Amino acid sequence: MEFKKHALILGVIEGLNRHGSWTGKTHVQKAMALLNAKADIALPFQFVLYKHGPYSFDIEEELEQMKGYAAVVSESVPGYGVMLRAGEMAGFVKRQAPLSDQEKEAIERVSAFVGGGNVIELERIATAAWIRTREKIQDADRVVARLHELKPHVSMQEAAAAARRVALLLGSGK
Repeated sequence: MEFKKHALILGVIEGLNRHGSWTGKTHVQKAMALLNAKADIALPFQFVLYKHGPYSFDIEEELEQMKGYAAVVSESVPGYGVMLRAGEMAGFVKRQAPLSDQEKEAIERVSAFVGGGNVIELERIATAAWIRTREKIQDADRVVARLHELKPHVSMQEAAAAARRVALLLGSGK
C-alpha cells in the first residue's frame, strides 16, 4: 500500500470538499490532472488523454483501494452520482504519509481553482492544461484550436474560456 499516493488523493478530496466541489471521481481526476500540470509538486501518477480529458488509471485503482479500507467513502446521491469524502481511516493515512507544507499549498490552490466547477467545465480546463503542458502549445489561439480539434463538442468560445482559465492557473496570460 502506497500511503503517499493515498495522502495526496485524500488531500485533494478534502480540499475539493472545502471549496464547494461536488467531489465526484471526475472532480478528483481533473483536480489531480491540473495539479500535475501546475507542477508545483511531483505526483506519482501517470495520466493519459482519455475520452473526457486527462485521466489516471492509477488514481482510479488507488481510490478503490482507499475505499476498501475506509480511508475514503463514496456516497451515492440518487440522480447525481457519487460523492467522495474522507472516511474513518483518513487520519491513519495522514499519520503514515504526512503532506509537506508545499504539497498542502499546491493542493489548496488547485482545489480553490476547481471549486464548484462541473465536470463539463473541468473536462475543458484539464484538456487545455494537457495541451499546454504535454503538447507544449503555449499560444492561446493554438490551444483553443487544438482543444476544439480534440473535443469537437466544445465550441470555440468554450475552448477560449477554458484556455484563459488554465492560463491563470499555470501562470501565463499568453
